[in-house]
Amino acid sequence: MRNSDVLLITAEAEDVCINRNEMERRLGVEKNYNDELIELEKKRLMSLLSYRCAYIRTDIDLRKENVVDFGFMLAESRNLYKNLKGCNEAFVFALTCGIAVDRELAKMKICSQAEFFVLDALASAAADSFCDYAAKKIQGKISCVPRFSPGYGDLSLTLQKPLLDRLDAQWLLGISLSPSFLMTPMKSITAIMGIKNEKNN
Repeated sequence: MRNSDVLLITAEAEDVCINRNEMERRLGVEKNYNDELIELEKKRLMSLLSYRCAYIRTDIDLRKENVVDFGFMLAESRNLYKNLKGCNEAFVFALTCGIAVDRELAKMKICSQAEFFVLDALASAAADSFCDYAAKKIQGKISCVPRFSPGYGDLSLTLQKPLLDRLDAQWLLGISLSPSFLMTPMKSITAIMGIKNEKNN
C-alpha cells in the first residue's frame, strides 16, 4: 500500500538554473571559466535531466538528547539534533536527476574520461541546484532551518533506507539503494529540513 501523504514535485531541465559557483567548484576551475567542452556537456546534460522530488511533512520528537524521532525512523545524530533544535516538524524529501544521466555517464566513462569528468561535475551541480529549487517549492512561505542530509556530519547513510521507504522513492522516483546505502540513480539526494516553530506555520 502506497503512502498517500507523499507529495511530488517535477521540473523540466530549463526550470532549474544550475548554480554556476557550484559548477565551478565541482569542475575545479576559476570563476567565470568556460570552454567548448563545458558548453558541449551542458547541452548534453540538459537533454538528459528528468527532475523529480517526493516529500512529506512530519512531526519530530527531540525529547531524547541527540536522538530525532520521526515516527518512521530514529536518527541518532548530535549534528542533526542540533540542526533541528526548536523544531516540532520537518520536511523529509528525496530527489533525483533521473536514470538517463547515469546511463550517459557509464558510456562516457568508457569513451572519454575528459567528457565523463565534466558531465559528472555538471550533473552533481544540477542535482544540488534542483535540491535548492525543490526546497524552496516545499517550504513556500514556511520558515525552515537549513537542510541536512544523511552522510553529512555524524548522520549515518543507513538512514537512507527508512527515509526512501517512507517516501515510496523506488516507486515514485526510481531510486534504489546499494548494500552500502548509495543511491541509484547516482545524482540523487535525500534531505531533512526542520520547520521553525512559528504561529504562521
